[in-house]
Amino acid sequence: MRLLRNGESFPKLEIPAVGGGTLVLPDAVRGSFAVILVYRGAWCPFCTAQLAGFAAEKASLDALGVKVVALSVDDELTSSELAARFSLKFLLGHNADADRVSEATGAFTSDSPKYLQPTAFTLTPEGTVMAAVYSTQAIGRLVALDLVKFVSFMKSKLAA
Repeated sequence: MRLLRNGESFPKLEIPAVGGGTLVLPDAVRGSFAVILVYRGAWCPFCTAQLAGFAAEKASLDALGVKVVALSVDDELTSSELAARFSLKFLLGHNADADRVSEATGAFTSDSPKYLQPTAFTLTPEGTVMAAVYSTQAIGRLVALDLVKFVSFMKSKLAA
């Protein structure tokens, strides 16, 4: 399995979007700093806490110009209910093909049932990887406040 490294272009992924249409990544976030969150599913309390944390930091992320995308293998109804329950106001993908996402990004998977383990990619406005966080289990994931600090730091470094 090949992991994505800093400076590499994020691979093209097409994921059905909650509410209709298709999320084409990284095109959907190109031109902005972005984070792509791969989560296990709505059933995972660690995942819902992470997503709720990103929802709570929406104003800070918006002020920095950071777009957020989250995706899982969950079906659209489950993903829509999750979005409503936690007031998720960012792009949300559903029915992701775990094997295809894993092959493209290096995200770890679970075998039975088949789902993706938590993974996060912070992208530059050009769609290249600034940071990748891989986990093989429920814990060990990107936290919204850390992303806010990281993007703030990187933007100040670029401005200098």
